[in-house]
Amino acid sequence: MFLRVVLIIVLFCLPFQAFSNMNVDHLDTTVNDSGQLEPTKDNHHCYRYIFLQSGIGLPKKNLYYHNFNFFMNDFQYGITDNFTLAAGLILPFYGYISPKYTVEVAPKQHLMIGAIGITSMFLSETKKLKANLMYAGYSFGDEFNHFSVCMGYLNGSFMPEGSLMYNFGGSLRLAPTVYLIGECWINGGKQTMTNVSKWELDASGQKILIDPADPLNSLYKTKHGNIELNRTTIFANVQLRLISNKNDTKSWSFGIAYYSNWGGEYQEQSANGDFRNLSNFFALPLPSISFTQKIGKVEPHIPF
Repeated sequence: MFLRVVLIIVLFCLPFQAFSNMNVDHLDTTVNDSGQLEPTKDNHHCYRYIFLQSGIGLPKKNLYYHNFNFFMNDFQYGITDNFTLAAGLILPFYGYISPKYTVEVAPKQHLMIGAIGITSMFLSETKKLKANLMYAGYSFGDEFNHFSVCMGYLNGSFMPEGSLMYNFGGSLRLAPTVYLIGECWINGGKQTMTNVSKWELDASGQKILIDPADPLNSLYKTKHGNIELNRTTIFANVQLRLISNKNDTKSWSFGIAYYSNWGGEYQEQSANGDFRNLSNFFALPLPSISFTQKIGKVEPHIPF
């Protein structure tokens, strides 16, 4: 409940109060006499891959916007040069908040720690989703070519217990305004399968008939419950990022995303005596489209 209140304030209330009179210092693109974009000295999109944030910190008071597949809207804001706060909506039901702290420990090397909290905004208690991820990571490289590896601990309402989450991502500059970016999230641990049908058994382990007086035609008693399984989940995303030739603070990215969940075979049993051995392998490839914009320095005037 607390996280939902914070998200509503951050995403709905504060923008109207804080940004209605804000000072915005928009970034300018370097253009030559022919009107062509000069090779930029900065990569305004080095702070994140697709979902995964890199270890390069967003500069203080800078605002960065990201949209994924038109249903996820995300804002990042540099509280300081080392501390970034991100928050967003996944339409139509979910919201999240994600603080991150980064520090440069050596040239081209950054360490980061952070958290991601996700919650249902308006769903009922029986359908709500809650998940929390605490992570730490390492990034190597400059603004143009870099990779990041992270490890964290995930807890969620869909999981009977917490488990480790592994993330890695990278950015490769192919041309002055073209980048290959990608990331992968891997989680292995116990997950709950709901509403699984099982026979009711007697003390000797035999199936119980609904009508013992008619054993030839009677169905068997069944019950539905939840079971815990060790399953693996992978979410991968690869995109080609195309930076605007007119304004290098904007970019469009196009690629493919892949979600898969598998593992933990179990048996589903029916009232007529049949059964099915299931593994519930699920895979979903889908198009991946992103729009990003580094808005620039934003100094909100918060009246308190």
